[in-house]
Amino acid sequence: MTHDVIRLVLAFAITLLSAPGYAQSVSVAAGLEYRPLNTPNPTLQASLDRIAKRSALWRSAVEAIRVTGRQVVIVTSEQVRVVESPGGEVKDAFDRGVLAEVAPAPHAGGEVDVVVAVVNLALLEEVHRQRGSLPSEFHADVDRILVHEIYGHAVPYLLAGALSGRCSDPQPGERAVDACSIRRENAVRAELGLGRRTNYGLDGLALMRGSHR
Repeated sequence: MTHDVIRLVLAFAITLLSAPGYAQSVSVAAGLEYRPLNTPNPTLQASLDRIAKRSALWRSAVEAIRVTGRQVVIVTSEQVRVVESPGGEVKDAFDRGVLAEVAPAPHAGGEVDVVVAVVNLALLEEVHRQRGSLPSEFHADVDRILVHEIYGHAVPYLLAGALSGRCSDPQPGERAVDACSIRRENAVRAELGLGRRTNYGLDGLALMRGSHR
């Protein structure tokens, strides 16, 4: 999570384009019924289900969010746009070379009820296709990404209900394993058997382990 993204969310209203020409506020989760973790994408939903089945920490966090009525909206990069004001010009807000990102959608006073998690599934699928990955390797990487973005970043915002809940990625000079987001990620990874992340690069993903071809 970067300061630039936080400034972006503060400066613009995030909208989800659930159909051509139709924009909805992220706070209503594109028409989906309320769930603490909400996604219209079946691949992302399958990942959420896998994680919840095997991680007690994850399930506890989801229930804690449910009590507050807050939520994480998880979408793909193609679904994210920003507008300067209602009815304003739509602008592309996601770097298509980035695998995933999280952005809180705060109220004017800094309160946070919704966090948007964006996953670039198209990029992840393409990299795994070129690598000749097994389906299980692709699914494991989706799980790793969601654990980092949701449990590492989104959950702390929502439990605090404010921007003050920010759980940072490694800062300059800080060991990756000591950073707030990585410590949280590794706790859930341990329950899932997905390995321990020791750096802030992509080496912790299966897609970086060489081609099967």
